[in-house]
Parts: sequence; structure tokens; C-alpha cells
Amino acid sequence: MMTTLQIVLAIVGVSLIAIIVIYNLMQERRFRKEAEKMFSHKRDDVMLGESVLNESSNRRGETHIQLTDNSAPEPEVKHAVDEADAPLLGMDRSRRPESGSIVSTLESIDKPYSEPPQASKPARVIAAEKPAPARPVVKPQPPVSVPQPQPAPAKPVAPAPTVPHAAQAPQAAAGGAASGLDPMTEFVARLKFTAPTMANFGPLLGTLRRIGKPIRAFGLRADGEREALSGNPRSAFEVVEFGLQLADRSGALSQDQIDAFTRALYEFAAEAGGAVSCPDKQDALELARDLDLFCMDVDVLIGLNVVSADSRPFTSEAMHGLALQASLSLEPDGSFHAKDGFGHTLFTLANQGEEPFPRDGRGLTTHGVTLLFDVPRVADGLAVFDRMTQLGFDLAGRLEGRLVDDNSRVVSEESLNRDRARLMTFYQRMQARGIPAGGERSLRLFV
Repeated sequence: MMTTLQIVLAIVGVSLIAIIVIYNLMQERRFRKEAEKMFSHKRDDVMLGESVLNESSNRRGETHIQLTDNSAPEPEVKHAVDEADAPLLGMDRSRRPESGSIVSTLESIDKPYSEPPQASKPARVIAAEKPAPARPVVKPQPPVSVPQPQPAPAKPVAPAPTVPHAAQAPQAAAGGAASGLDPMTEFVARLKFTAPTMANFGPLLGTLRRIGKPIRAFGLRADGEREALSGNPRSAFEVVEFGLQLADRSGALSQDQIDAFTRALYEFAAEAGGAVSCPDKQDALELARDLDLFCMDVDVLIGLNVVSADSRPFTSEAMHGLALQASLSLEPDGSFHAKDGFGHTLFTLANQGEEPFPRDGRGLTTHGVTLLFDVPRVADGLAVFDRMTQLGFDLAGRLEGRLVDDNSRVVSEESLNRDRARLMTFYQRMQARGIPAGGERSLRLFV
């Protein structure tokens, strides 16, 4: 229970707070009245012979100017009024920003292609020109022609290629060798030691892999060659670079993930005796969001279904034989894969039911199978698309079924031509962005 002293102190404290609040309200009211009294009258402008009404405008950034004389103003006076209004009223909204404004845009790092402007992300104005103050009236003088010296013709100089700040590849300390990582798709941090070091990177790599985004790391050996980093490397490294992927099919890199990445590197550097350098985090997060939006637009999975035309199901024996004839192989996931010469999957043939195709090709019946084509992961996609659709028509004919799309509409040559045209558009956009379908970047981003 509270004692009498505590109750008295509480009452005194509340009273003091109330007195302070009331005093502040009274002071604010007194100052407001004095300000209204001070600015309620009109004042003459000695420069322009005007009476300026000092009343707050309803629209932000505007000041109303009223001439005392009802007659039309002299040209000099009107010119001075216009010049005085310009900084207050702003530039004409129909005009574009001045050339001095700096606008940041994202461009692709790879050459010789150039990335088209992205409509999904507005340009960000970094700096703008400050309006000049109003100038007094000066009567125009007659122009005096002064001969201008003719400048000597400048020798043509080839422009230097520009690279966005967020996508500039860090250079290794020794010899300036190019990074083995990809700053266009990865947040690249460099760990530099004072001398070549053979450290235990196992705990650090384990921590980085738990962040939730793919990680790559390379060490620079004394001979200038790069080596993929392992927990206990057999070589001494002076520089180690870590790449945290900016986006994948789970979404863009987040602030928490990039903070956890840099924090783990700083703690390791403090223990191992190294220094960490990283790009700007906000630039990296903007690049990650832009990259993720682009990947979402081109991340397309095309599916065709071969379904039975009546109640008779397809047998796994028949499906197994037809798949092998089409040079498809049964993989551990229980579906047939068409692969290229490097072992990359081009498209798959899977059972529509939950059961996978049996290894021996016996004992399974199904009313439908699905052909799937992962667009961004396949190089030469148009040819692969043609091969998959042809296989779909062959299966439908030999199994006496129907070839339909995901909406159960019968596939026709006309619908395939529309899909083929859309595919060509996707591949052109990916090529222009520097992420060609089926390339090394695509295989990392779309996984």
C-alpha cells in the first residue's frame, strides 16, 4: 500500500505537470495573437510600388501579389514582378526538369546490349537546381555586338562506357583481377586480410547459408587464381569475396537479410584480423526489387495436358514405351525428362495424379499426363517448345486422347502460334536485360 508521503508526492507531481501545460497553452495563445496583429496589415514594396497581402495561401508554395494601381503596369515593372514570382510559383508544369537535374536509372551491366527503360520503377530525382532569388528592376540597354572568337575544333574522343553504381564489379586487390561474382545479381562483399591467411570458414559459411538466399564465395590465391571457398581451404587467401543473391523465386533480398549478411562478415573479420568492404545497402535493395519485378514478369511455366478422350485410362506401360522412343529418361522424381547435351532439363512429362511413374513401367493407370516447360531456364526455347508440342500431338494421337491447355481448351495450331509469339517476346526481353534464358544467370535466378 502507498504511504501518505507517496500520495502527497504523486499529487504534487501531477499538479506541477498540469501547471506547466496550462502555462504553455497561455503562452502559445499570446504569441499567436501578437503574430496575427503584426501581419494583419498591408505593407508597400519599395522596389515595385506594390502592396503585398501577407495572408496564408490555401495552396502550398504560392504567394498572392496585388498591384495598388488598377491600370496596366509598366513593362519594366511587369517584368520584375514576373521574375519575382518565378522562384515562388515554380516552373511551368508543362516543361520538363532542367538539364542540371540528376536522374538515376538502372541499366544493364553487360555490353554491348543496352537495357530498355523499365516502366515498373519510377526515376528517382537525386538533386535539383535551386531557384535564383528575385532581382531588382533594371532597364534594358541597347545590345552591343561583340565579336566572339571561334573555338578550335575539338578532336573526337570516344565516350567511356558507363556502369551503374550498384552494379559495378569490385576489383581484387592484387592485380585488379575481375571479381568471380556477379554484381548485377549478387550483393558482393570483400574480406581482405593483412597477409595471406588460412582461416576456418566453415562456421561463417554455415551462418551465411541460413540467411535464406543463395551464397557464393571465392578466395584469391597468391598466384592470382580464384578458388571456390570451402570450410577448411587448402590455400592461403589474401582476399575473399562473398556474393549474396539479390533475388530468386522466393522474392527479393530484404533489409534483414542484407543486415545479417554484413553483420556476420564484420564479426568474422574482427576475429580473423581482416577488413570488410561492401556496396551501398540501399542501392543493392533497389536493384534487388527491380530485378525481382523483372523476373516475375518473365517467370513463365507452360503446361500442356494429354487427357483420355473417354473412360479408358492410359497405362504406364504404354507411356513408358512412348517416352523412351521420344528420347526422354525417367528421373528419380518419377517423371520423364527431355535433356540437352549438358544434362539440363528441357521439359518434363509427369503423371497428373499423385503417383509417380514406376521405374519398371508397370502397374500404373492414369487419365492424363502433363508436359511442362520452364521458360526462363531453357536456352533455344522456341525449338524446345516446338519439340514439346509435337510430342503432345503424338501422344494424343497414339493414346487416342486429346491435347488441351491448363484451361481444358483443345490446343490448336492457332493457339500454339500465339504462345510462340509470346515466348519470343519473353526471350527478347531477357536477352536485352543481360539474363538470357538458360544462361548461367537464369539458372541461378530461377531456381
